[in-house]
Amino acid sequence: MSAGELIQEPRPGLAAAKALPKPLRRCRRVVAVTLHLPEFLVAAAGLVQRLGEAGRQIDVLVAASSDEPSEEAAHAGLRELRVPELARHRLALPIPFGAEREPDLVAAMSELVGFDPEPGVYCLAPDIDSCADPSRMAVSAAARQIAEVYRLPLVRYSAAPDNMRTAVELDVDEWSRKCAGLAACATQVTPLSGRLEYYAL
Repeated sequence: MSAGELIQEPRPGLAAAKALPKPLRRCRRVVAVTLHLPEFLVAAAGLVQRLGEAGRQIDVLVAASSDEPSEEAAHAGLRELRVPELARHRLALPIPFGAEREPDLVAAMSELVGFDPEPGVYCLAPDIDSCADPSRMAVSAAARQIAEVYRLPLVRYSAAPDNMRTAVELDVDEWSRKCAGLAACATQVTPLSGRLEYYAL
């Protein structure tokens, strides 16, 4: 299925268009982490827009290093989402890396979470089951540690429905902004497969 095709049939667990999914309605602030920005946009750009529209502050930590053109493209890609309360942070770890970098990831995420986070802070991270390489596994493991230490709800996002409990269906505007964001920052990215995004809490 190409990026422009729409999925018409509702699926079990599908959240109503424009509504913040019920498990996220207590969320007041989001600390998200990803290895690379394009893969984050593929899996969670719509959910980020939904959270931003609901007035939630969003911090996105990008773990891997990238060159200057990629950094400029990433900035342009996030700008296309039109989420005012979204801030991108860069850790710039040289890839590949593995579990030896988990302390660096945990430290960077801890700084974003804060020493004594207010109620309603959620952690957003890639689904560990979809992580095939050590770098992605380290990112996911660090997010799990942060969630355990600070007792934060951990939301796992994925570009595929495997092991995900809920789907968010993007409306036409959200879908358009997501496609524009990806076009701005990615030249080699897995094609989108309709307007659904998947997550589990």
